[in-house]
Amino acid sequence: MLYTKLALMAVFWSGVFPAVNIVLQSMGVFSSVFLRFSAAAVILLALLWLREGRLRRLSPRESVLVLVLGLLGITLYNSLFTAGLALVEASRAALIVPTNPAFTALFASLLLKERLGPVRAAGVGLSVLGALWVLTRGNLLDLARLEFGLGEGLLVLCIFIWSAYTLLGRVALSSLSPLALTAYVMAAGAIPTAIPAWYEHEAFARVTWQSWTALGYLVVFGTVIPFLWFYEGVKALGAARASQFINLVPPLAVTESILILGEAFTPALLAGTGLVVAGLYLTNRPR
Repeated sequence: MLYTKLALMAVFWSGVFPAVNIVLQSMGVFSSVFLRFSAAAVILLALLWLREGRLRRLSPRESVLVLVLGLLGITLYNSLFTAGLALVEASRAALIVPTNPAFTALFASLLLKERLGPVRAAGVGLSVLGALWVLTRGNLLDLARLEFGLGEGLLVLCIFIWSAYTLLGRVALSSLSPLALTAYVMAAGAIPTAIPAWYEHEAFARVTWQSWTALGYLVVFGTVIPFLWFYEGVKALGAARASQFINLVPPLAVTESILILGEAFTPALLAGTGLVVAGLYLTNRPR
């Protein structure tokens, strides 16, 4: 049953890319981010209350960490991620953004002096090459000429923000449970998006039922359920084995984007998929 949950977790997470695309067809960037993460925060805080019996008071140090993580992981990352998906095909974004683990491993090696090892280093190299290949649509010379769009630039910036979020999150997890940390971070990160979301409220009357349905998917199946199942897997199998299922996200997301959104499947996309999946496997494989 656990392996089924982890496989479904990858399916649900991969569905985030086409779902965000559908939401943005009639809803603003900040509105979608605020509604998604404020709703998810309420659900996770309720689950935290049920599981731990309380919402414990944070220490000053924990409060600062939660605020910084909320700004990085929710306010900045997801606003830029959503804005990037408004400009880039979901299938291409699905191969750029999931290289986060590889870049995080690289930065942990450079900044925290964590041992990378030859296999993980090869995985980082393949993931970076795959992301660059998709970024430039198979023409790496465009990278030297900086010939890529704003959307691609925003998604690349997301990678660096998420790496910082992940490394800082390790510090916060020393005193907070994963469920508590994520619930508090989502709540803290959703609040700053309320102000720009308010300026988009006039467009709510034009939001289609398809966008509302996709937003509901993002809250329940794109945020709450996969998070809970992932940490069930981490607890039972360990982080390395549970993270293996994240390798399924890029090819699933590409497939769903093609089938649901009708996006084109190009040779560059095929090559990028192979490089990113191989790189993520080597980066996340058990040592």
